[in-house]
Amino acid sequence: MKLRVVAIILLLSLLLFFGFKKVSANKNKEQSTNIEQLNILRYIPENNKLLFISNLDSFHIVNKNEKDKNSTNQDDFVLIKDSILDYLGIDLGNNKLEDIYNNELIISFFENNKKLKDDILIIFKIKPEKTIDDLLNLPNKIDQIDEIISINRENKINFLNYIYRTEDNYIIASSDKKLIKNSINSSNDFKEKKFQYEGELFGLKNQKNILFTKKFGEKSIFFDKEIFTNKNEDIVATTFDLKNKHLILKSYLLNNKKNIDILAYDKFINKENTHKDNPQVSIFTEIKNFEKYLKPFINNFEQSFFEDFNQNTNQNILILNSKKNWVFTFEKNTENQFDLSALKKLKDFNKYTLKQNEDIYSIYSKDILEEKNDAIKQLTFENIYSIESGGLQFISNFLIDRKKLETISNKFFNLKSYKDKSAFLFAKVDIIDENSNKIKYLPDLEDLNFLITNILKISNEEYLEIISQSIPEKNPILYTETSYKIP
Repeated sequence: MKLRVVAIILLLSLLLFFGFKKVSANKNKEQSTNIEQLNILRYIPENNKLLFISNLDSFHIVNKNEKDKNSTNQDDFVLIKDSILDYLGIDLGNNKLEDIYNNELIISFFENNKKLKDDILIIFKIKPEKTIDDLLNLPNKIDQIDEIISINRENKINFLNYIYRTEDNYIIASSDKKLIKNSINSSNDFKEKKFQYEGELFGLKNQKNILFTKKFGEKSIFFDKEIFTNKNEDIVATTFDLKNKHLILKSYLLNNKKNIDILAYDKFINKENTHKDNPQVSIFTEIKNFEKYLKPFINNFEQSFFEDFNQNTNQNILILNSKKNWVFTFEKNTENQFDLSALKKLKDFNKYTLKQNEDIYSIYSKDILEEKNDAIKQLTFENIYSIESGGLQFISNFLIDRKKLETISNKFFNLKSYKDKSAFLFAKVDIIDENSNKIKYLPDLEDLNFLITNILKISNEEYLEIISQSIPEKNPILYTETSYKIP
């Protein structure tokens, strides 16, 4: 199993098994420390390839009522949690993790050129009265502070080989002794060097769980590996939250030196109000990009339309697709008007046009007779509709009413307004799949589902991705948001 997967599984185990408990309502807000103020940050060595920071206020296993409803599932969760801790080399014995952990956690990975796998460094704070013995449960008691201790378990595999406790009650554990030394040195030099991602934390200080990496997930629609290599200075920050049984992941491409921070994303990620009529697929982009971005999300007719569309124009186009109904919208080009009748798919279709006020409605239909097995049958082809209204042209497989026409028009012009004059690229893809029982946009979660398949099934419910790029910057605004349903 990939170590990145292990990190994700460990992370999500903490989030799912123990919850995302926030500061309680009766707790003074000043008592909750912002993530940028955590003392644990001083112990993070530089040059990590993956870094997860958590500021969970407390562990909180499901409440008693939920536990009573499904005690078997709860026992299975505990078994998986214990198995993960055992793999790391941690044995709590009769102790409970929630009685040891003290609200600060870091998981980080580092390149190891001498090994095929990366090294891991885990740092977390424990309560003052707790010791390393409470974590390891070894036959020989260990009370040392400020001493790196080797973890040796006879006839057992432990991924963490060394452990260390600081005077200020932080546990530093790693697969490599050198990383612990680097962590200690980082703490000593913290005033001079400060935190590696200090600038990237701007705007994220109220988050409880943040993952810093150098790249988006493999399933990102817009992320171009040729442009965004591991050598650049871009950072991808992903936040995790749990709302109404949905795990929400939000990822931002950040670059502190080029002033690409969270505030730069505000106007792009304000989503429309959730409505039962929202389409399953909503795509807004320039027509020239359809082949690269849109092909996985469009049907055969839509693809034929794009192939016949004038590729010399860079018109913005909006595609909405919901169940069997689809519509795409673009601005009418008076100089080079698109002739829908010339579309290969509509060859031999009959056209009928009706004008209402300034709007022009057209229907393309076709019925033919076919002989098959000495019998004459009538074949009816799917109707195609075209509406020219308010400077826009709409093409669909259903007749759009006036109210929906206005809604789609407003959506088109709102999205177009996000693309400023200096931008040469703006695109937005929003996919809703309430009936999905698969994980489509974070493959590593499949490994977690494999472990907990008999307990619950995590599935993709919505995926949003936005890109905006302007001249002269090479670094774009690049944002993804994924919602996973947790039964």
